[in-house]
Amino acid sequence: MTYENRSVTILGAGLSGASVALELATQGVAVTLIERDALPFSRASLRNEGKIHLGLIYANDRSLATARLQLEGALTFSTHLRRWLGPVADTLRRSTPFHYLVAKDSLLNADQLEAHYAAVQTLYDEQRALMPALDYMGTRPERLTVRDDPARLSAHLRMERFAAAFETAEVAVDTAQLAHLVREALAKHPLIELRVSHRVDSVAIDGPGFVVTGQGPSGPWAIRSEQVVNCLWEDRLRIDQGLGLVPPPGWVHRLKYRVIARLPQAMRQAPSVTMVLGPYGDVVVRDDGTAYFSWYPLGCKGWSHDLAPPHSWDAPCRAELSIDEAAAVAKEVLGAIDEWYPGAAGCEPLLVDAGAIVGYGSTDVNDPASGLHDRTRVGVNSHGGYHSLDPGKLTTAPMFGQQAASKVLQAL
Repeated sequence: MTYENRSVTILGAGLSGASVALELATQGVAVTLIERDALPFSRASLRNEGKIHLGLIYANDRSLATARLQLEGALTFSTHLRRWLGPVADTLRRSTPFHYLVAKDSLLNADQLEAHYAAVQTLYDEQRALMPALDYMGTRPERLTVRDDPARLSAHLRMERFAAAFETAEVAVDTAQLAHLVREALAKHPLIELRVSHRVDSVAIDGPGFVVTGQGPSGPWAIRSEQVVNCLWEDRLRIDQGLGLVPPPGWVHRLKYRVIARLPQAMRQAPSVTMVLGPYGDVVVRDDGTAYFSWYPLGCKGWSHDLAPPHSWDAPCRAELSIDEAAAVAKEVLGAIDEWYPGAAGCEPLLVDAGAIVGYGSTDVNDPASGLHDRTRVGVNSHGGYHSLDPGKLTTAPMFGQQAASKVLQAL
């Protein structure tokens, strides 16, 4: 086998891997970016609700550590994208602002949630005072949450099903548009060599560097690289273990389905909503007349504690469901949401797919003690010239991508 030589090789071209590549290229470093699918930004980065979290949803982490991390990611998200994508970063379409609907069987009651939101507000005020240039998706809201009058939402929602409601400043981006912009930036940068349809099989130590091997359209390939950044998301732990790096205990992979549907005219100015706090769902209303729908009790269809999720997850993660499978998922998800968000069942399904979620917890989110309520076991772990990046959420991927790039630069 012929070995190619590279200075920096990045594994995985989701938002994390793309962020590392774009940051290094901006700093004048040539990189090789490896992606197993035919296009970068095709899996979990694409197939989620696109919410840029302000830390509000993680109210069951009483330490505020998760909220602080999400808030930091949210307040730097646009800044990083502007550096890498240019002015088009500010053209990202945003959803209507989220309302948080407090379920009557929520893990925390409305007063406890309001106390958490007040604590996040304090963190936000401190960050703005320290760094006046920070912004949230191009805006600088004074308040992140306001307790709402349920009557204001009764035109769109069955508010008798909820204990309380909060209006928030949170929005979601259109992940398909973000994917398009990132793909364009990767393709046109002369210092980024993008290799798609290349699966990574292993990484091994090779003297002071590493050998990365895999399979591609032309057969086996191998790259000798001074530094490797592992951004493979659901396959990251397997590659880490191959280098003798023991994954932290308690990891779990979940397969979560989403439905993208066309809204009837009456719902096109409706609020985006997240039900809290427990195994519920989201509706993300977009300005193009479509919406994202998820309902966790029906949409979470896979749970695995293996190092990598089963191959059977590949089809939904590539939107390769049969017509009947997609129709069945859409019917059950939209039907369940229609019980509290009237009109959902009448929406026209356009796309049904799924994304893998990587987290740490032996029990599900309906357990107040579940580790899934804590998203702080994430970030960049470096071992010499090998860097393993767990972005945690879409929100924090650019921030951690920049941090990983900084570690590569320091090692170079």
